[in-house]
Amino acid sequence: MKHMSHDGGADAPTEILFDTPFHYMFPYAAASEPCRVKATPDTVAHLKALADAMGDPGTQNQPMPNLFDSSIPAIFTYFGQFIDHDTTARTDRDGDLSKIGDGHTVEPLDTDKVVAGLKNGRRPQLDLDSLYGDGPAMAPGAVSEAQAFGLYDPQLHLNLHHYGNGKIDLPRRADGTAIIADERNDENAIVAQLHAAMIAFHNAVASKQSGSTKARYIRARQLVRWAYQYLVVHAYLPAVCDENVVADILANGPRFMGPSTGRTAFMPLEFSVAGFRFGHSMIRPFYDLNDTTERTIDQLLFATKQPGGMIGGHLNPTLLLDWERFRPGGSKLQHARKIDPRIAQGLFQLTFGGNDSVLKHLARRNLLRAFSLSIPTGQAIADCMGVEPLKPGQLKPAGNTPQQQAIADALSQGDLDTRTPLWFYILREAAVQQDGRRLGEVGSRLVAETLYGMIVQDPSSYIHHRHDAAIKSNGVRVWTGAKGLIGDLDDLLKAAGVA
Repeated sequence: MKHMSHDGGADAPTEILFDTPFHYMFPYAAASEPCRVKATPDTVAHLKALADAMGDPGTQNQPMPNLFDSSIPAIFTYFGQFIDHDTTARTDRDGDLSKIGDGHTVEPLDTDKVVAGLKNGRRPQLDLDSLYGDGPAMAPGAVSEAQAFGLYDPQLHLNLHHYGNGKIDLPRRADGTAIIADERNDENAIVAQLHAAMIAFHNAVASKQSGSTKARYIRARQLVRWAYQYLVVHAYLPAVCDENVVADILANGPRFMGPSTGRTAFMPLEFSVAGFRFGHSMIRPFYDLNDTTERTIDQLLFATKQPGGMIGGHLNPTLLLDWERFRPGGSKLQHARKIDPRIAQGLFQLTFGGNDSVLKHLARRNLLRAFSLSIPTGQAIADCMGVEPLKPGQLKPAGNTPQQQAIADALSQGDLDTRTPLWFYILREAAVQQDGRRLGEVGSRLVAETLYGMIVQDPSSYIHHRHDAAIKSNGVRVWTGAKGLIGDLDDLLKAAGVA
């Protein structure tokens, strides 16, 4: 068992050493210069200007929720982050192939070299390798690295810290380091508690199974995976994507991903490097964690390293979530921000970026990484999908506030309004077509086809086991009786005992 983090290099020995392929969903577009952001000596400066203009002007004293909030429950932002960490790795840091930090020349890389040199550190089929660390050993007397690392107890339950009164935290070392398979799931206090809830969910499911210790684990892992995959398809995708696009994909199959394309399974770079990063715009600049604690997003990043973030070797109880503020059926529900080109300014000072003006600035990282890895423009992807691209005027926000004018000016430079970075294009498309309440046509199809396509291509997924009595038309039954049918994210949180 190895672990994954944001700080490791592209091939750090402390990472899970999976080696699955990245490729382009639209390789001919990626290899065609007119289908990419125009490369000039000033392109990097133009992209930085656009990134800087995307800062969310909301503050704790002036949150402007009526303007900026969507109807999506806040937890879906972090469920998306959990999905991302479960399916992709190594496109979020500098390595030998792609260097975008200060002092490096950033220019589009040859696409053949990208495909040959960049490997995914995750299995992308949504099989929860980020939770299980590839699991315990099954032969008598054998001990896996995951067990030695401390993920499992002797009963093969995943280790978890209990405060009492149903409150939980990730298992940790004395310095606060989480003992989990993917350290990225401890990068903020919210995703950390979602990961803890997933651990609790597995343990609850395992406790309801029959047979030997190993038989209970094997069946629980299967049921938890199926429930998770079901929620991705039937809860997450409908929440963030256009419902008609999702319905089309479920009824007719993916057009650009999956067995019908004749290509072997791969993680699309358009998804990993740009498309799925739409979730960054959903992050609120600040959250009410519970009745007594409000924190800005930069205060929640690496919370155990923040002053007062730990007490007794675990997350300060004041930082524990009141799930009523996050879960879909919560009585005090907070909502994710709209999907649009506004990014919480706390994400422009990332602690794992050091003092590098690019690596610590999330919007700069996203735009320059996609430029470096030759990701096609939004217009090119729209053309490939048979969708009429947004016009330059639609890409520029209406109004004349300083932020709106700064975005318009940045887009006018370097032809970014006609050859638009895919990440920005998808965010703006959501604002134009859906008022930011969900993704537009291109964004919806890119995200939904990738995630559903990965599940379709996995012979172990719930889709290929509908004959199993656990698979129902309205969910996955993980145990018989109350709370055992998992049909939405609320059901999972209740079954885990956290909501």
